[in-house]
Amino acid sequence: MRGPLAALRDGLLDLVFAPVCAGCGNVVPTAEGERLVCRACWSRARAIPPPRCERCWAPAVPGRSECGECESIPPGIRVVRSAYLMGEEVRALVHALKYRGWSALAAPMARRMAGLPLPADVEEEARLVVPVPTSRVRLRERGYNQAGLLAEELAAATGRRADAGVLVRERASGTQTTLHPGERRANVAGAFAVPAGRESAVAGEHVLLVDDVWTTGATAAACADALLEAGARVVSVVTFARVVPALER
Repeated sequence: MRGPLAALRDGLLDLVFAPVCAGCGNVVPTAEGERLVCRACWSRARAIPPPRCERCWAPAVPGRSECGECESIPPGIRVVRSAYLMGEEVRALVHALKYRGWSALAAPMARRMAGLPLPADVEEEARLVVPVPTSRVRLRERGYNQAGLLAEELAAATGRRADAGVLVRERASGTQTTLHPGERRANVAGAFAVPAGRESAVAGEHVLLVDDVWTTGATAAACADALLEAGARVVSVVTFARVVPALER
C-alpha cells in the first residue's frame, strides 16, 4: 500500500506529466495500477469467445465437428493461443507498440499472454521462448522488434528462457497486410532460418514462438518450418491478438 508521501508525489507528477492511455489517449488516473493502458480499454478488449478449438483457439463453427482453421496449420505446430480478438482497443495497443515507440507496453501485453491456458504437455515442455524475427530495415526504423520485447516479458513472467538469436529473418518479405492467405504463405516461404551453429539450442526443444498478431498463421508456419528443420521437436505459438474477420464486426 502506498503511503501519503508517495501518493502526493504521484499526484504532483501527474499534474506535470499526466500519463495517457495508449489505447484511447485519455488520462490514466493515479489510482490505477497500470499507467499505460486504462481499465476501460482493457475491459473493452475481447477474448476469443468459447467454444474454441482446443488446438488452434479459433472460434468453433456451429454444426461442424472439425476445425476448419486447423486444416491450414502444419502438424508441427502443437497449439496456438491468442489473448484477444483484434478490435479497436486491441488494434490501438498493437499499433502503439509496433509503430509509435511505446516499447513499455510489451510488459502489460505479455502479462495477458502469460495468463492464457496451455495444455499440460505444452506447459511442462515448452521452456524456450523465441520471437518471430523482424527484418533489419524494420529493426532500424523502430529500434526494437516488438515480438522480441513480448517474448522477453512472457519468458520473465512464466519462468521460461527467451532467446532471440536462434531464429533470424534471412530476407525481407514486405508487408503482408494486403495479401490473401495463399499469397501470405508464398511471401514468407523460406524467409526464416536458424543460424549456423545455433541448431543445438533448438534441437529436441518444444519451442514457444511469440508474435504480436496471428492473422492467417503464414508467418508462424514459416518460422515453425525453420525451427523444425533445425531439429526442434515441436512448436507452439502465443500471440497478443488474433484476427477473426467474422467477429471483428
